[in-house]
Amino acid sequence: MMALTIFSQFLIYICLALLMGSFILYCIPETLRPKIDISAKWLIVSAVILPFATFVPNIQLLTILTPQFGFTESVGMLLMKFKVGHSWLAVIGFTLILLILIRQFIKKPSKLMAIMAIFILIAIMAAIGYISHAGSMTGIVGSVLDFVHLLAVSVWLGILMLMSFFSKDAQNWEAFLKWFSPVALVAFTAVALTGVLMTDTIVPGYITSWSGNYGQFLFIKHVLLVPLTVIILANSLLIKLKMNKPLFEPRTWVRIETVLLVLILFITALYSEQQPPSFYVQEISPFFELFYRSSIEAGMRGYFQMTGIGLGFFLLTALFIGLVIVSYMKQLPVIVSAAMTFALTLCFYMGFMSIVFFK
Repeated sequence: MMALTIFSQFLIYICLALLMGSFILYCIPETLRPKIDISAKWLIVSAVILPFATFVPNIQLLTILTPQFGFTESVGMLLMKFKVGHSWLAVIGFTLILLILIRQFIKKPSKLMAIMAIFILIAIMAAIGYISHAGSMTGIVGSVLDFVHLLAVSVWLGILMLMSFFSKDAQNWEAFLKWFSPVALVAFTAVALTGVLMTDTIVPGYITSWSGNYGQFLFIKHVLLVPLTVIILANSLLIKLKMNKPLFEPRTWVRIETVLLVLILFITALYSEQQPPSFYVQEISPFFELFYRSSIEAGMRGYFQMTGIGLGFFLLTALFIGLVIVSYMKQLPVIVSAAMTFALTLCFYMGFMSIVFFK
């Protein structure tokens, strides 16, 4: 059941991003972006998936209620008396409206239809944020933070996905960068700020939480932001030095950025359905035990203490950041760039794992 819930959360992120990116790019003149070729089936399937994927987390609650109240009454209670049911009904309603708009958009594309679809997608995201972990713990403030986080990721990743896998060529790339770079910067800042605020709300003992599954996956997500930041800077700043070079394909590095973002969303789905940790060690993650060999018991708290090994890993991180930039400037094969990116991520992760202790 947990695997199905994780997969459903991941599908929600991808479908929202694909839809958001498609409608945003339609509103942008073709002179300011490469040509996009995406089948209408992608839009329809993505919209249809949303109500099914958002219902999956409710199945567990339904299985708890059904033995006591019966299936029919349990469904009614779920929809009428629980926030998760209210949220799902809102998603159903907005999705039906979205499908009507998509159908009309396919028949006769227009910017007005695209803008209306964007606002419906925003409403769906608000309904999803309404029942988030942050929302359940801090009320409206947490829901707003989760909503802004999801909106920023959807806009950012959606545009990248369309550019990476549905663009016909790299024409008008410089014109595309002039408006997309500021958009990506705003989205990245929004994701970072809301992420920090939600982490502070949901995870009171951030370092201590690394010992459990929730905190460990959250930390891995944050580690992946380091190579992502390096690639963002390359795609927005260094690319200006390469645009006039023969055989330079800007979409290659955009695809790497997209894959990293998709991986971050998958990691987010892994921990989003688990119980948030407390100030003290409660459970030990098997993944954490692979890298941490010292004794650790329930009730301990984590702290940092610099070590020689940790310093060595951080120096290697700086080295691999430089090698990622070199591989970009020298237009080395993608497999080499991917390897340098993986090495950078691993060294940064091992650096922190080498300086965390518990007592």
